[in-house]
Amino acid sequence: MEPLVQMNKFEVIDMPGMNTIAFVVEKNEDAKRTGGAILSLQKIEAIDSEENGKIKKTFNVICGDTEKQLIVLLTLTNNKAILSTGELTKDGFVAVESNVPLTYGTIYNHDGVEYKEIEYTPNMKRHFAIIDTQTGEEVRPVLYNDEVSGKIKGRCKILPNKPYIVLELRFDED
Repeated sequence: MEPLVQMNKFEVIDMPGMNTIAFVVEKNEDAKRTGGAILSLQKIEAIDSEENGKIKKTFNVICGDTEKQLIVLLTLTNNKAILSTGELTKDGFVAVESNVPLTYGTIYNHDGVEYKEIEYTPNMKRHFAIIDTQTGEEVRPVLYNDEVSGKIKGRCKILPNKPYIVLELRFDED
């Protein structure tokens, strides 16, 4: 009997002091017609297990509409971040240079608590992710309805003296 939900999976081995986070790049062709973003980032939760002092992370992704799914990996170490991309198919993960319009940068705030405001797409997707480099967790925005613009927005709390990585999908205006 075939499973109800088809999944693709891949594994990453983290050495001590490393933490790898994965995202799937979701495509929504219908969104372009309605003025929304075509691409969005969706974090993939991992199942961790220890093997010989290393952490093996297993990522499971629901099969998409296309044969290949674009994956973004962010590996955090004590003093740097490594960004890589690849494709996931039923045969597994292959690291490739992709044409995903992805940019990245850092946020570091010396002053008090700062809030970053972000717009959401009409289908509640985001084209960015803010990652706490110390915990490896994604900073989740608090949602609210902007009375002036009528749009759904999110507010991310950025703590002082703490480094963050920002991954963002950039779209060229045609």
